Amino acid sequence: MLRRILFFVFVLILCTAGMARADLRFGVLAPRDSLDAVEVWRPLAQSLSKSVGQRVSVVALGLRNVDTAAQNERVDIALVNAPHAVSLMDRQGYVPLASRLNATGGSYGGVIVASASSGIRTSNDLRGKRVAALGAESAGAFIFQVRHLMDRGIDPRMDFAEFKRCSGQAACVMAVKNGEADACFVRTGVLEALAQQGAISLDDFVIVDARCEPGFPLAHSTDLYPEWYLLVSNNVDTSTRERLRDAAFSITQDDPAAAPSRTRGFETPRDIEPVRSALQSVFAAGFADLP
Repeated sequence: MLRRILFFVFVLILCTAGMARADLRFGVLAPRDSLDAVEVWRPLAQSLSKSVGQRVSVVALGLRNVDTAAQNERVDIALVNAPHAVSLMDRQGYVPLASRLNATGGSYGGVIVASASSGIRTSNDLRGKRVAALGAESAGAFIFQVRHLMDRGIDPRMDFAEFKRCSGQAACVMAVKNGEADACFVRTGVLEALAQQGAISLDDFVIVDARCEPGFPLAHSTDLYPEWYLLVSNNVDTSTRERLRDAAFSITQDDPAAAPSRTRGFETPRDIEPVRSALQSVFAAGFADLP
């Protein structure tokens, strides 16, 4: 009987130790290729692992059904864009640990692009025009612009001559270039990237309601919003959360672990309420999608 009791005690100790050493599953948003995302974020995961003292394994999360994927994959840590962060926080109780910094400082926004020859310069000029955009699944290329226009009394469904879907943001810009649309919605950085690739000339376009934000180098029409959040599941204990937060804050732009993902570090979580407000107002107005 004593041997049996000792055996069960030994097994219990092993199980407890195994639970203590369990992997932390690090879910990262993978807009395109899941395998590529795992490789890009693995160095950062390894850096977190060293600081926390637990193995951190990368799990790629597709753009669609991030909530479901995070739940099914038992994700402990998530690095996602702000709209998905709102969803994970509101539906699954994730807690923000930090905001990620990148080359533009960690902010992004929406751009309303028009043909330079169209005469469009302000939101009001879009009335009666043909506008191309992605669907409501994109914050930077739909939600932020619609919110911007709604705040100015413009309803794209009623006030545009045509509000049509395009297959991608580059396709939206090319539709304007080719005269198939008078204007389009894209997220910050897309126009500059296409120009750098030689696909377009910036002289052929104008930015509707153009803004200038100190320290932000990209053209934009809308308010700027926080872009990426590092979140932790409410199942992760307080001590581990603190170690993860400290590990994230210790990463700098010169850290080799951050180079593949072009991460410039992390900072105290930014206020996510503007993103939540934009999402709620646009969806409450019935902008579920484009035709």
